[in-house]
Amino acid sequence: MTITIHDRARRLAGAALAGAVGLAGGALPTHALAEPSENLTVNLMRLLVKQGVITQDAADQLMAQAQRETAEARAAGAGAGDAPVEHRLPPVAPGSTRIPYVPEIVKNQIRDEVRREVIEQAKAENWAQPNALPEWVKHVQISGDVRVRDAFNLYSSGNQNDLINYAAINANGPVDINPATNKTGVPILNTTKDRDNLLEIRTRLEVRADPSPWVTAAVRLASGQTNSPVSTSQLLGGGLSKKSIWLDRAYIDLHPRPWIGATLGRMPNPFMSTDLVFDEDLNFDGVAARGAMDAPFMQGLRLSAVGGVFVTDYQDLNFPSTGANGADKANERTKWMVAIQGAADWRTDRFDWKTSAALYQYQSSRGLLSSPCAVYAGVTQCSTDATRPAFMQKGNTLFLIRNIIPDPGLPIGAAAAPQFAGLLFDYNVLNLNTAFDLKVSDKHLVLVGDYARNLAYKHSDSCRFGSAGLPVTNVIAPNLADTNICAPGTTSRFKSGPNAWMLKASYGDPDAYAFGRWNITAGYKHIAPDSMPDAYNDSDFHLGGTNAEGYFLTGTLGLMAGANLQARWFSANELFGPPLSIDVGQIELNVRF
Repeated sequence: MTITIHDRARRLAGAALAGAVGLAGGALPTHALAEPSENLTVNLMRLLVKQGVITQDAADQLMAQAQRETAEARAAGAGAGDAPVEHRLPPVAPGSTRIPYVPEIVKNQIRDEVRREVIEQAKAENWAQPNALPEWVKHVQISGDVRVRDAFNLYSSGNQNDLINYAAINANGPVDINPATNKTGVPILNTTKDRDNLLEIRTRLEVRADPSPWVTAAVRLASGQTNSPVSTSQLLGGGLSKKSIWLDRAYIDLHPRPWIGATLGRMPNPFMSTDLVFDEDLNFDGVAARGAMDAPFMQGLRLSAVGGVFVTDYQDLNFPSTGANGADKANERTKWMVAIQGAADWRTDRFDWKTSAALYQYQSSRGLLSSPCAVYAGVTQCSTDATRPAFMQKGNTLFLIRNIIPDPGLPIGAAAAPQFAGLLFDYNVLNLNTAFDLKVSDKHLVLVGDYARNLAYKHSDSCRFGSAGLPVTNVIAPNLADTNICAPGTTSRFKSGPNAWMLKASYGDPDAYAFGRWNITAGYKHIAPDSMPDAYNDSDFHLGGTNAEGYFLTGTLGLMAGANLQARWFSANELFGPPLSIDVGQIELNVRF
């Protein structure tokens, strides 16, 4: 693009040219612009023409004008008795070239005028505009990641092969569990057939904005096979169909001071925790507040606290949706998680030691046995259907929540029994966590210990509903009669427990997203069936849930900036109840931006 210099810039260039021509003795014919020259002025004009700043005709005109003005000035000076400029200068030595001088003030004026003209023209024509982007773009950050994984789910041949998939019953039910009337059968878990080369992807894209110094808003989209809260992995295939995208996060963070803040909406996990209790993909719906301060009694020690209220499920506003009148509507029964955590972080040049204590109280999470429900008479919703969990994996102790009235017109056991499953126990989880990060040369050795206990667990609660609400999981029963663990004089075949723990060690580079960086991790988990809700912990170990123990290994190798290769192995067995051993292998390529 050629930029035209305006009149003022032309005049400045002409003045400088005239002075230079005068100093050079006025012997600069215009045709010299097309020939090699030792004269600075001629070279300057040639450069301006070459760069497209002025045209060849304009350069010739400026040279001619400068020569005329120089001649006129010389004539006027001669008439006043002044000697011509070239007569006042000493003669040039043989082999030397006289370089004319352009005053510094003139050069600065030319530079400033040309710059101003160029910027004005660029703005007018909308090119090379310094402030072309709107102001709000400066406060927005975009980040994300993509993962491609090859997974292997391997099952022991000794696993029990008729384990009921209660998560599917709750999600798609009610399901008739009476084999005499449901000829197609109830949903059953795959427990014996391996699944190899499961190609999966995970992609996440986050937009984060800081419209003011103490307000942040963020939205993240993520892939996912379903709307599961603990996994954003999407299985490839499906006839090459397009894949789903979900709203993974949407929150506002307020931080008026560095030591205090609050987050509202669907937010990342605000607590110091591991995947023993919360899967790394889990986000929280609600409100959290935090505060932190440096300890006055120890250098490098920072104390913090986090508290929050999170909704895990709302009851349907119109439950039950059928009935004779509005009086049949159930009372409100929102399910909440109320949490509080205190933490300490002690940092030195040698190590970083973090420790925390938290209490996670799950309110209204326990299932309730319904009032007598006459499904044979056409009733489609029983009084406590809404108390079933909104999401579950496997491991918790369950019972059938519908108290179904037998059909008086049919023999016992001949009527359909459409059921839902609910949690038998309450969950108030105490979680103690510590992580010690020690610098070893240029690497890090990280030791992690995590312990959780369900303070609300009471073994006697397994019979809270008597024979009408017996446990249907974590029970070993050779025959149907043995499932009545609450009958007088029977030996209980029900096993559960309230404790979970994990030990883990990692060595290498914590952030292995550059060439040559690496780390390895090894650990062991023990998760009793009712130590915590099975819905929210790691979805890879034992393929999710509780009632499992075993080890895990991870190795990561950085390939280049923003990319690494990771291999993981999980081996876990069922703690109580029917045997269920699952090994999981994963190889994945991760890229973040």
